[in-house]
Amino acid sequence: MVHFAQIDTNNMVSRIIVCDSKEWCESRLGGKWVHAYYKTPGKNSANKGFTYYPEAENFSAPQPYPSWILNTETYKWEAPMPQPDDGQGYKWNEETTSWVVAPPMQ
Repeated sequence: MVHFAQIDTNNMVSRIIVCDSKEWCESRLGGKWVHAYYKTPGKNSANKGFTYYPEAENFSAPQPYPSWILNTETYKWEAPMPQPDDGQGYKWNEETTSWVVAPPMQ
């Protein structure tokens, strides 16, 4: 059994199923279906609302912030600057387009 994603005309994933073949999906459920990789090195798993990139046969999550850039090698979103690696917890601040120390959890 393999994971398949149904995509719309904008290459947005509308649903994921597990079945025997892409042909079964198309003949029984209609629409356009693509292989949705699951735990495959170099491929991102698909999820509802993700975008499919046919040229790379890969998926990306929705853009988390307007300033973030899609890495077209990994198809993952990246902040315009790397997150500090000093042991503190950080969160992204889109207003300042920078990482800020996250308040401690209570």
